[in-house]
Amino acid sequence: MSGSVTVNSPSPQPSSALRMRRLRRLPRLRGLTWLVWRQNRLAFWIGIGAALAVAAYAIVRHQEMTTAIAEGHLDACRGTTVPAGDCSHKLNSFGQTYQFPMRRPLQAMLALPLVFGVFLGGPQLAQELESGTYRTVCTQSVTQLRWFAAKLLVPVVLTTLISGTIAAAMTWWWRPAGSLLGGWFPWWQWYPYDGIGPVVVGLSVLSLLIGVTAGLILRRTVLAMGATVVVSAAAMYVLESVRGHLLPTTLATVQHPTGTAAPSNAWVLSEGAADATGRRVPDLPSCYTADDYTKCLVQHGSTGRWAEFHPSSQLWPLQWAETGLCVLLAAALAGLCVWWIRHRPA
Repeated sequence: MSGSVTVNSPSPQPSSALRMRRLRRLPRLRGLTWLVWRQNRLAFWIGIGAALAVAAYAIVRHQEMTTAIAEGHLDACRGTTVPAGDCSHKLNSFGQTYQFPMRRPLQAMLALPLVFGVFLGGPQLAQELESGTYRTVCTQSVTQLRWFAAKLLVPVVLTTLISGTIAAAMTWWWRPAGSLLGGWFPWWQWYPYDGIGPVVVGLSVLSLLIGVTAGLILRRTVLAMGATVVVSAAAMYVLESVRGHLLPTTLATVQHPTGTAAPSNAWVLSEGAADATGRRVPDLPSCYTADDYTKCLVQHGSTGRWAEFHPSSQLWPLQWAETGLCVLLAAALAGLCVWWIRHRPA
């Protein structure tokens, strides 16, 4: 009696048609979004690559700093304004090794918003308006407003992603040094302030919208790029000028005639002399040449000091307040672009 043998055939591999159907189900860019991505893909990939490189480098440097702080037992010196003795030597050595190499990258961060505005925002609309290629898109059942929305949305998303990654990396790198050095590395100076935190993203998006608006109005690529540099730099200067007034300041008075009434590492906006009741009194230049400066101040009723300042705890609230102001200005520019397109069609 012969037995039957069952042979298990290998499971069939998915056909190429099935694989194609599965690939088509994956999310992908379509229509105008795909077109804008394709037009700017080189700039986007360069930006993404640069952001990843900065992030990798910042992670390495952050780890080096935290290791040095732990091995050098520097926590005891953290946040002091005028360290003495062994702390002074240790912090000087730490600053030369880790803080000084950080200064140039933080200073270079001031140019990051200009890069987005000049090289991404300025040419975004100006190139197509100058060459007339936008007409091809707008004849394919696409309105000018829809074309503008796509040309704006994709760069804004990529600008936010790239600048946010770089800002987070720089913040991660700066934080151990800023926390340790305190008043030796003030948080409120233009660097590190303009190179860390959400304000980098806000300034980048604002500069991008300045470039887009300049391109829409001027319709010349080179002219729009030049105008973006000027207007963006002016906007950054104005924002820096009003930065100290975005949040209420703290007022403190102390009863000693010299020194400051502000705590360590505070951003002092104004200060002066005070009498025994805490009332502000004018400074006394005549006491500068006195044999006993302190005694001269007391004799003239200047027994204390007052100061208006932002404490170091307001670093991030100030950053978010300025970022919100940048977003409002960028939204106003976007509204101006919409109005311009509706009332002055190309």
